[in-house]
Amino acid sequence: MSDYVNKKKEIKHLLCSCGGTMDIESKVISKALGYDKPLPIFSSLCSEEQQEVMSCLDENEGQVIIACTQFQSLFSSIADELEKPEPLTVNIRERAGWSKDSKSSSKIAALILQASNEAPPIKTVPIQSDGRCLIYGGGEKGWELAKSLSETLGVTLMYPPNESDITPQGFEFGVIRGKIKTASGHFGKFTLTIDEFSEMLPFSRDKAIFGSKSNDVETDCDIIIDLSKETPLFSSWQKRDGYFRGDPSDVLGLEKIKSDASDMIGLFEKPLYVNFEENLCGHSRNGQTGCTRCLDVCPASAISSNNDVVYIDQGICGGCGMCGAVCPSGAAQTNYPTISDELTIIDTLKRNYTMAGGKNPWLLLHDGNYGNDLIDALARFDIGLPANLIPYQLHSVGRVGHDILISALSFGFEKVFIFIDPNKFEENKSIINQIELANSLIEGVGISSEKRFVLVQEEDPEKISKIIWGRKSLKNFVPSPITPLGSPRAITRAAMKALAKANNSDKQQISLNDGAPYGRVEIDTDNCTICLSCVGACPAGALQDNPDAPQLLFREDACIQCGICKVTCPEKVIQLVPQFNLADDAMKTELIIQDEPFHCKSCGKAFGTTKSIEAVIDRLSEHSMFQQSGKIEMLKLCEDCRVDAIFSQEDKLVDVGERNIPRTTDDYKN
Repeated sequence: MSDYVNKKKEIKHLLCSCGGTMDIESKVISKALGYDKPLPIFSSLCSEEQQEVMSCLDENEGQVIIACTQFQSLFSSIADELEKPEPLTVNIRERAGWSKDSKSSSKIAALILQASNEAPPIKTVPIQSDGRCLIYGGGEKGWELAKSLSETLGVTLMYPPNESDITPQGFEFGVIRGKIKTASGHFGKFTLTIDEFSEMLPFSRDKAIFGSKSNDVETDCDIIIDLSKETPLFSSWQKRDGYFRGDPSDVLGLEKIKSDASDMIGLFEKPLYVNFEENLCGHSRNGQTGCTRCLDVCPASAISSNNDVVYIDQGICGGCGMCGAVCPSGAAQTNYPTISDELTIIDTLKRNYTMAGGKNPWLLLHDGNYGNDLIDALARFDIGLPANLIPYQLHSVGRVGHDILISALSFGFEKVFIFIDPNKFEENKSIINQIELANSLIEGVGISSEKRFVLVQEEDPEKISKIIWGRKSLKNFVPSPITPLGSPRAITRAAMKALAKANNSDKQQISLNDGAPYGRVEIDTDNCTICLSCVGACPAGALQDNPDAPQLLFREDACIQCGICKVTCPEKVIQLVPQFNLADDAMKTELIIQDEPFHCKSCGKAFGTTKSIEAVIDRLSEHSMFQQSGKIEMLKLCEDCRVDAIFSQEDKLVDVGERNIPRTTDDYKN
């Protein structure tokens, strides 16, 4: 390998055709990787040609990348023996090479180049586990598991009340009985409320004897192993770290739970999946509810309402990304990685693919569990992926929002597929809304949306192959790459502006469906009194006032259509208009309505707007308390002059006469 010079980086690559099962064009790939001549194509680096791996690792101090993921542990062991850095591996077989489409070398080059890029830094939050483990149910299997785990963890075994046939054995763990009434929290901090709670007495001999029962007993633990056949303690329990659910009859499943749980003691670093900016949240203001999008989609119940903002429990959050996809203000932004980093990687994949000679790129978004298994099944048991379909693994497909879809088109991807687990379709329904929004946006700039974004929710590889291999012609459009920086709203706007310009679209306003996160407010200016209640309530700063004049101002690009202004307005003169405004004026502050200051009739001080004072006078003129002479005129006075006027009236209710002279000691002496 020392004869092959990589002109781009101090990186060495080993290519393997996996026993000749892949057609690899070394010339295309080597040129894209920066070599001065074609690299050799090996066929069995995992066995007969292991010496090539050893030689490459031994000769190079820099990074070595091997185009084989299946034997990653083997290559790592070789590096350890040689005291060399662990090589990176990249899967080119299932994701590219094993396909009926033999022209996959451009995609292979893009995948290898992507593997050499450093992953963006990830923020973490510390979680402490003291190893307090609660095993719930399971009969004899639960007892066996408790006995085994008690060697490393502090175990408590709890039987449900209906499991009464319990034979005591020698044990070094607590045994109780009860029914879990409520459960909350996360790994390292679970909180339980237990009914019918009782402890097994130490003198139990051939039959378990339990003490007196108690209800509403609160306790906590770090790990929960649920072997009962009851309803799971948490919604989307698969995403709840530290909560294991198993079947007592599943021997292999119990072994895996035992293996995973036994190591869950100590200090752990959990990825910080979501960054939350409280001041940007449009959930509520002054008790008026506005946006509830993140609350509506979170499958793990990690998000809760906390007065005027929402609270995201980072310990519970499993990183599904849905809150980041639907949040209109950018208050909740995914951080694993950030949306900017995510889109930069996708853009780089496309650039590397076309640089290596690839054409008509399509993008496949998938997760690391169901998606990877499905790609593997398509490669092994069907015809694999098309050569132009470039897979990109997200932490979770729940983060697929209109911002990612629109940006992918701007980068130059003609089509985007999203693989989702059909068994989890209900919790991923928000993706459908995001696709509909993306379709409306691109239609607005003249790009056909038919079959542009495809949601794949099948289990049968043959059916999936028909979907992804469908070569129905798409109407061409002109891409216009952007630099994906800033908030999701800013990225979407940049991509839309670029696509509109590239495709000669002169349309300024794109109508959207109700519930879209973009739009303006229409205000009945004839009946608006400029009370400015809407300004105080607007969480996004879209509605503004002028401190120097009675004016109501509006900035459309800031409006998130939360509706708080509408429900707050006492005059009920505000309506929401969902739309996407491409005009530059949308980023400017426009004057909606203005009025003349109303001056106090006594001192001349400006203390309100003419419209608001006149509206108050009109409403109170028929009220019984304002029928006496001079009462209405008080409404035309500022706050100071109004107080003086009240105390100068003859019939004032607060009149208590002259104040009595205080008696002193001298008065009593005399």
